[in-house]
Amino acid sequence: MERSGLKYLMCLIFWLILVVGSLLISRHMNWQPVVLSPVKEIQLEDRQPLSTIDNRPLLVLGILSAGLHSDYRNASRSTWLSTIHILQDRLPFRIVYKFLLDQPTNDTIVENDKYDDIFFLNDTHRGWAVKFGYKLYVWYKYIYEYYPDTLLAVKLDDDVFLCVPQLLKRLNELKSTKLYYGKANKWETNPFAPYIDEMFVVVGKDLLERIVKRKYCTEQCNKTIDLIDTNYGDTSLVSWLSIYDDVDFQGDNHRIVYKLSFETIALDHVKPLFCLRYVLCHKSSIQVMKQLHEYNKPVLVSDAVTGSIFSGDIVRTLLPMPSLATHHNAFAIMDKMPGCDNWAVVTTINYPTKAVKSMASLPNWCLVIVADTKTPLESTYLSEIVMKNNSNYSKIIKYLSVKEQTILYPLLSEIIPLNTFGRKNIGYMYAIHHKAKLIWDFDDDNDGIVDINDFKKHFHYVTVCKHSQNILLNPYPYFGGKETRTWPRGFPLQYIKSNETLPKLCTSRRNVQLGIVQSLANNQPDVDAIYRMTRDVPFNFGASRTFHPPLVLPRGTYAPFNAQATLWFAPSFAYMALPLSVNGRVSDIWRSYIAQCFLHSKNMCLAFSSPYVIQDRNAHDILRDFNAELDLYQKSKQLVEFLSLQQNSFRQYENLDFVELYKQLYTRQYIEQLDIQFAEAWTKTLASITESA
Repeated sequence: MERSGLKYLMCLIFWLILVVGSLLISRHMNWQPVVLSPVKEIQLEDRQPLSTIDNRPLLVLGILSAGLHSDYRNASRSTWLSTIHILQDRLPFRIVYKFLLDQPTNDTIVENDKYDDIFFLNDTHRGWAVKFGYKLYVWYKYIYEYYPDTLLAVKLDDDVFLCVPQLLKRLNELKSTKLYYGKANKWETNPFAPYIDEMFVVVGKDLLERIVKRKYCTEQCNKTIDLIDTNYGDTSLVSWLSIYDDVDFQGDNHRIVYKLSFETIALDHVKPLFCLRYVLCHKSSIQVMKQLHEYNKPVLVSDAVTGSIFSGDIVRTLLPMPSLATHHNAFAIMDKMPGCDNWAVVTTINYPTKAVKSMASLPNWCLVIVADTKTPLESTYLSEIVMKNNSNYSKIIKYLSVKEQTILYPLLSEIIPLNTFGRKNIGYMYAIHHKAKLIWDFDDDNDGIVDINDFKKHFHYVTVCKHSQNILLNPYPYFGGKETRTWPRGFPLQYIKSNETLPKLCTSRRNVQLGIVQSLANNQPDVDAIYRMTRDVPFNFGASRTFHPPLVLPRGTYAPFNAQATLWFAPSFAYMALPLSVNGRVSDIWRSYIAQCFLHSKNMCLAFSSPYVIQDRNAHDILRDFNAELDLYQKSKQLVEFLSLQQNSFRQYENLDFVELYKQLYTRQYIEQLDIQFAEAWTKTLASITESA
């Protein structure tokens, strides 16, 4: 009995080996055809979300392709899809992707065996603009059945290159269950315009569910209930969504390069900073995909060996904050100082310098000296700068003591710590309160001032030539810096050698509204500690105001400027606030980038000029400066990218809120919560001045 049982067991094992072996051989040799069943009707009650311990929302990508486009699919796999794979644990979404093909062929079956990333739609329709709505519908049903926890469903064409980190950061900001996102088209012949172009379209979970629960109809259709196919994916989709009044429509045209019809045009857009400005490129050739990937491919480092890279992503949430003090009777109280059109603002702990004395001697300017606890007493300080025969000095020079700051601007004084660079903010508010039309923001070691007559209407200037604009511009080389590569403090180090930040310049007299003018400084120009430790300083710029007219930055282009020698015009005063929670070597640079974001929204411009000032630099320890500037080295690039995303759409400009922007900067670790309170105090104080006026 034992022998017969053993014999039976051995026969069974032998039989199983034969069966499994034959199956493996037949699959390898492709002897049996692969039979693909059509998409079955979905039983909604049977759907179960995928269990996962990863709490990130799920985004599912469908890349519509043709059977013969294997070269495009391989280009996508080796470029932007590889970026998704490399960064998969760092992205704000979990990502699943599939290439969408109509029918299987022997070649595409082999390809799918290799990559396992193709979904066959089993669609027999052929030709351009034939039942593309049906293809989209089948894809949505597939997502709904097999990935029921999907938050965002994406369909794109196989000639679209995605700037993966930038696009996903943007979608993370806009994500909603009713999102309808992409490039907006406004063809007047379409009754449902505007609508999102089908080359890249995103829909949220709720919209997806509504669509798949309706019937796809080919004849005797009810237009208000059924899904009718227009033969185009985009116009079909917008007609399906037209019955809903809660769709979150987000056309993002400023971030999307669309329909580059010719290779030469496409290559003209392919620049190292492309993905700082855009999130995707339509009609990309394989060459364009590879070049864009080379510029935008992720560089991963080992934290244990080389350290980590600041991402600029949201890494924390807002914590409950104590409400601003409400016991103040007023946020801004006017003293007896008369108003003045032109104000200069300085904060100092030193005795009067040559720069302060020169400023005090100008007849058409008023001066406010923002004192701190270490500043010499008022009587001592003023006695050194007031001319003996000038009995009217009290009408043009204001020593703003710590006590007066507390009385006149109690809310700001309560928020801004003593013995910090941020006390200068109270001086700005004082000048605004006292009828300023211009504010000269300077340091006590910068002697000189911009000649406002050089910036009257229709002044001569240079700007970036058409089609040469980038997000970042390095202004120093135009003005003749001594070294081959000279850059201002706060300029992202990743781009100090990039020719893309040195665009072609053209002269102009076209009228522009200036918001800010930054004067360069000779002798000790404003450069960072890395520059000072590696290059020759002091130096003078080779430019002269006669032969080098001001450089005006076009809308959407950023460059850092300082609080050492800068002229502000009244429309830009609201953006003068210096952040408090970062080092003073960082504060004015963060202020400069934030202010430019708002300037772009108001069609105002920033200009750089040849030196009007000479800096006789106060004593500095360069290594201390280096440590103080670490945020500049690590975070400037990411800050510019983030701000650029905030201001690319004009509709967003109108809603851009100062306090809300500070909150977003906090969640991304650029500033701390103190600055959110400061932003609220700044805006409340400014509003009280405006109302009283």
